[in-house]
Amino acid sequence: MNAADRYKFTEFGNEISFMPNYNFLKTLVWWLGLGIIALPVIIYFMDKMSADQFRTALIIWGIYMIYFLFDLFFRIPVKYIFNKSEKRIYRKLLFTKKIMSFDEMTYFINVNNGGYFYAIGKKRNQFVKSYRISNYFSNSKISEKREDEYIRDILCPVLEAVGTSFVQR
Repeated sequence: MNAADRYKFTEFGNEISFMPNYNFLKTLVWWLGLGIIALPVIIYFMDKMSADQFRTALIIWGIYMIYFLFDLFFRIPVKYIFNKSEKRIYRKLLFTKKIMSFDEMTYFINVNNGGYFYAIGKKRNQFVKSYRISNYFSNSKISEKREDEYIRDILCPVLEAVGTSFVQR
């Protein structure tokens, strides 16, 4: 799977759009399937558990499912749209929201817990409010290869549309 497929990258005449979290969809569906299978297993072993153990298992299962359903409905479908004709950047989840214009945008690398990701933000307050536009990368060879693909196939076309040049780190 190449970077354009992992990010669901599309480039039309006046518009570039991609979904930074789209790559996690298959993994998330597998984890949700595992959670759905876990409920009958918990119910099957209900007779062998005390009431407190059963409640604890159901609470853990409920938190697990809420977390993954939240990701499925509110994190995976986030799409960033770079409109060349309007020179604006939009974030689309349920509704499309203008987040900034091309002139206000800057991109940067955000280091977090041993990994890093690419983010965009307004030039004056980029560290106050920023938007993650890539997966997490690490210093492994596979991750470096995926980062190179991301830079070549996603980030450079976006920066070219915005009118910014890519600076090698």
